[in-house]
Amino acid sequence: MKIFKIFFIILFILAISTSAIFFNFTPKAVSEIDNRMLAENPFTSDIEGDLTKNIENYINDRIGFRDEMILSYTVLNDKLFNKMVHPSYTYGKDGYVFGAGLTTEGEFSDYHILFADMIEQQQEYCNNHGIPFLFVFNPAKPAVLTEYIPKGKLYSRDWVDKFFDELDKRNINYVDNTKTLKEMKNSGVVVFNQKYDANHWNDFGAYYGTNKILEAMKQIFPKLQLNKLEEFIVGEEIKTSLPVSNFPIKESVPLISINYSFVDNSSIYYKELELHPSYKGFGSFVNESRKKEGAPSALVFQGSYMNVFGYKYFINAFSEYTHVHDYQNVLDMPYYINIFKPDCVIFEVAEYTFSNGYFSYEKMKNINYNKPLAFFEDCDVLESSVNDSEITIQKGEGLTKIKWNTNIEAEYAWLLMDDEYDMKKIDGGYEVTIKSEMYQEKHDTIMFITYKDNVITYYNLINN
Repeated sequence: MKIFKIFFIILFILAISTSAIFFNFTPKAVSEIDNRMLAENPFTSDIEGDLTKNIENYINDRIGFRDEMILSYTVLNDKLFNKMVHPSYTYGKDGYVFGAGLTTEGEFSDYHILFADMIEQQQEYCNNHGIPFLFVFNPAKPAVLTEYIPKGKLYSRDWVDKFFDELDKRNINYVDNTKTLKEMKNSGVVVFNQKYDANHWNDFGAYYGTNKILEAMKQIFPKLQLNKLEEFIVGEEIKTSLPVSNFPIKESVPLISINYSFVDNSSIYYKELELHPSYKGFGSFVNESRKKEGAPSALVFQGSYMNVFGYKYFINAFSEYTHVHDYQNVLDMPYYINIFKPDCVIFEVAEYTFSNGYFSYEKMKNINYNKPLAFFEDCDVLESSVNDSEITIQKGEGLTKIKWNTNIEAEYAWLLMDDEYDMKKIDGGYEVTIKSEMYQEKHDTIMFITYKDNVITYYNLINN
C-alpha cells in the first residue's frame, strides 16, 4: 500500500513539474481551444486590477498543456455525460450545438430605438442621394431552430418584434430573413448545421437568405438576376471539429463553391481604406457578365453571416460588389459611398450583434450626415476662391485623400468635380477621400462649396 502511495505521489510531482517546465511565456499568445488572448504577465505589462487575481489568471492561462487538459476534460464530459463544457458552445436537444451565451434573449431598450434612428438617417441619406437602401436582419440559430434550444432555457424574442415596430414607424425598407429560413427549414432544407459553426447559417441558409435580399432589390432593378444553384458547384464536406476549437465532431455540411468568373479589386483599395482596427473585413469585386446585363453595383455593409458564406452569391448577382465589415464602420457610411458611388446600399446585421461593442451607442447619437447640395437651391449664393497652397493631396494607388486646410466654419461642405462629394469636418479644415482614378481625370475642375446660415459659397481653386 505504501508503494502505491509513493508511486502516485511521484506521478503527481512529475505532472506538476512537467506543466511548470512547459509554461507558456509567449507574449500575446492565443488559445485555440477557446479562441481568446491568454492573460499577460502582470509584472511586464500594464494590467489594471488586483495583482493577486492577475497572477492567478496568468498562471491558469499559461500552465503547460492547458489546452490539452481542457480538451480532455471537455471530451470526457461529452462522452460520459453528454455534457458540453466548452467555453464557446453549449448543447441543445438532440445533439444540436449552439453558441454559449448566443441566444435571442434580451430586453428592448433605448439602444434599439437609437439603432432604428440610425437606420432611418442612413436610409434618408441614401434616398437624398438617389441611392436605394435596404436593411437586412438575419436571425440567430435559436430563432430558427427554437425546438432544439437547451431544455429549461428561458426563451424570449419580444425585443425583435418591438424593433421591427420601430422600423415600420420610420418606413424603413427592410428584409427579415427569419421567416425565409424557417420556411426553408420546414420544407426540409438544412439552413443551420446541427453542430458545425453554431453561430452562423450554412451555405444553403446563405443561398436562400441572399436570394431574398436580391428579390427585394430586383423590384427596383429589374435586370438584377437571382442566383440559381446550377450556377455553383454544390457538394458537401466532413467537419471533424467545431470552429476555433479542437472539440471533435463528425458532420457532413453543405459546401457551395463559386463557378463563375470575376475580377477581385480588393487589394487596390484595402491598404488605403479607413477601417475600424477591430473590424477590417473588406472586398471589392467586378462581374463583367452581370455588368453587360445591366445589373447594378452594390455597397454592402455586412457581418460574419455574409463575410463567411453569403459573399459569393452577391459577387454572382451584382455588376460590382463592394463589402465593408459593418461593425462600427457602417456609422461612417458617407465615407464609403463617396468612394465607391454605388447604385444601391445594403446594411446587413445578425440578430446577436445589437450591442455597443459592434455599434457604438455614443457614435450613433452623434450622427450628422451631409445633405446634398440640391437641398439648398433657394439659399443666397456667394463666390470666393481658395489658393492651391491650402490644399493637401495624398494620392495613393487606389484612393486619394483631399484636405482643405482652412478655418472657415460651415454646417456642410462639399467637393465638386465630375460629381458631388461630401467633405468631413476635421481639425484644421475639411477632407474627403475618392478613387485615385477619378482625381486623375478631373482634378483640374475642383471646386469647394460650403453652407452656413442659409448661404451657399462656391470656392474656385486658384493655381499659383
